[in-house]
Amino acid sequence: MMGRLQQLRERGDTIVEVLIAISVVSLILGGAYVTTNRSLLATRAAEERGNALKLAESQVEQLKGLAKTDPNSIFGASTPMPFCISKATGKPILATNPDCAVNAAGDASSTQPVYTISINRGSAPDDNTFTVTNSWTDASGRITDNLRLIYRVYQ
Repeated sequence: MMGRLQQLRERGDTIVEVLIAISVVSLILGGAYVTTNRSLLATRAAEERGNALKLAESQVEQLKGLAKTDPNSIFGASTPMPFCISKATGKPILATNPDCAVNAAGDASSTQPVYTISINRGSAPDDNTFTVTNSWTDASGRITDNLRLIYRVYQ
């Protein structure tokens, strides 16, 4: 009888040991999830910033082209302020125009992320400095990021 009682006591793990093992595995899996999620958000934020920079540089290139081919369109009194340069027409349009809210390809879009582009000219009449601003809501959906490029056009 004594041998049988001893066998019953040594048959398996206790509930406390199982709970401790489950807790340890849960902590490891939870930490891996948090680390992976942060890494994914950081990668997405870097991708969005790269797209924003590409779009802003595109606006600067179009601005340079207009300064050479049609300077009155960006230096004239009829130039809207702030403005962006339409991908469809290649002409300045008011920054509140839906064509200034674009996706990563530069096409007018309302699907996230939406990059809102605006260009402002310096305040002095002879100031040829343009500030290209690109803003968008980040991957988490909580913060509005922005990027600014300042470019001086020489006539």
